[in-house]
Amino acid sequence: MAAVILDRPALGVLAGNAEAAGLLGCRPERLPEAWGAALDGRAGQELRRRLAGVTSRDRPEVFDARLQLPDRAPKAMLVRARCVELEGWQVVSAVLVDITRRTRAEARLATAHRRLEVALAGAELGAWQRDLRTDLLEVTARWCEMLGLPPMKTVPVTVWRTLVHPEDQEVLRNLAQAQDAGLDGRIEVLLRLRHADGRWIPVLSRGEVIERDAEGRAVVLSGTHYDLSARHAAEAARRQSEAEARRRLADLETLYRSAPLGLAQFDRAMRFVRVNEALAEINGFPVEAHLGRLAWDLVPDLQAAAEPLFRRVLDQGETITGIEFTGQTARAPGVQRDWVEQFYPVRDPETQEILGVGIVCEEVTERKRAERTRELLLRELDHRVKNLFAIVSGLVSYSARGAATPQAMRNALLGRVGALARAHDLVRPAIAGLGADLPGTTLEALLRALLEPFGGDDGMPERLRLQGPTLPLGPTAAPAIALAVHEMATNAAKYGALSREGGTVTVDWTADGAGLRLRWTEQGGPAVATPAHRGFGHRLVNQSAAQLGGTAGFDWATDGLAVELLLPLGRVAG
Repeated sequence: MAAVILDRPALGVLAGNAEAAGLLGCRPERLPEAWGAALDGRAGQELRRRLAGVTSRDRPEVFDARLQLPDRAPKAMLVRARCVELEGWQVVSAVLVDITRRTRAEARLATAHRRLEVALAGAELGAWQRDLRTDLLEVTARWCEMLGLPPMKTVPVTVWRTLVHPEDQEVLRNLAQAQDAGLDGRIEVLLRLRHADGRWIPVLSRGEVIERDAEGRAVVLSGTHYDLSARHAAEAARRQSEAEARRRLADLETLYRSAPLGLAQFDRAMRFVRVNEALAEINGFPVEAHLGRLAWDLVPDLQAAAEPLFRRVLDQGETITGIEFTGQTARAPGVQRDWVEQFYPVRDPETQEILGVGIVCEEVTERKRAERTRELLLRELDHRVKNLFAIVSGLVSYSARGAATPQAMRNALLGRVGALARAHDLVRPAIAGLGADLPGTTLEALLRALLEPFGGDDGMPERLRLQGPTLPLGPTAAPAIALAVHEMATNAAKYGALSREGGTVTVDWTADGAGLRLRWTEQGGPAVATPAHRGFGHRLVNQSAAQLGGTAGFDWATDGLAVELLLPLGRVAG
């Protein structure tokens, strides 16, 4: 060791050994000069102050100091100094030990220890070390905090065992046996430890044997504890969230499958990615036939109206409601159907990017048909009320001309009004939108009941002629034919052959492979001219024929109107 004898109070070197010269990096004869230079610097001043303060004679005073040499890195020194009397002189004897490497190692160790503490804190790990020789656990503050305990440096293993859940004690015993046998140097086990507030904390304990005795038995173990409470709570919350999501998804899937409305989703290329049974049934194709195809591949009538709406939704994110469409589908070829649809954007829940288009489709064919029928019937009712007044007025005038006495006029008029009422009973089902239950009814019976109010005093022969074979008439065809014939008879009574004396109407019919051909021919009435526009009566006769799948033809000949109805026999008898 380097040793020097220093005078007091100047602290100059009186003597020193070769180790001291080596420590200062000089030859022995230059030691006083090198020592003086070392004490001149800032670090040297601190060393000088500490040496000047040494007063002990019996026991050396020990302290750390820095020795700063010119043009060299400073050195860390351990100084042992005491006062000595030498031949009457008061001197200081000092021994200098270079501890630079040790100081650097301690600094590195302290840095590593601090880094470890930061890492453990960041990972929320509590560190422990167990010495089996003392049966003590050295623990960190986080280890204590995890269990709600005050900060402690050590914990007896016997105390720690009392914190372990009774059901986990067997795990500890098996682990201890394995360690004693030297079978495994690593530890990883799940334990439940009692918190200070009484609850149980799930802990993942990991460790490793870091020291063994000569016989290979574990002596020191070191490891960490990790509190799994937050993870278990998160997993429980995740399981609950997943269960709730599955329940909601099942609800949505059930709603999607069973909804009475047509539902579908399309990608940005406007191709089906999803469709429910209701819409598949509307379109007349199975669900599988929709996927990957354009809507108008299946329903071509939709493209012109629907494609621009798809574009608006995809480009602008707009929701469009209440759009009405009309077209034909494979479900009912040749039949015009009506729908009301809603278009809405399908978005990514996180980015809100528009992924495609969703639609809600409601078929309203029957509702639209009912609305059109209701409108027609309302107009027919209005028309019939007006006609009724005209008919009654005509019947009064006609009865007055042919009656000899008021009583005779009364009887004739009442009979004609009663016949008119009976005819109304036949057409009432059509006005109400119902069928007519007419078992055994024939076409001739219907015509006679309808035309009886328009005949002469002694019946039809003078003004009305009926000619044709006996033909069964079903409950579906009767109201339509009744409406058409009643309309023609009413017009004839107001404007045609039945509005004048001597005017006649001939109704004849034939039935063959082409169907039922029923002709209405007027003669003896006012001169006929083709009307400038078609009135409601013309429309009603056409619609009545079309309702049965037939046609109506009109010929406005000068000497009298002629109308021909051509109807399928199967629909007439049905």
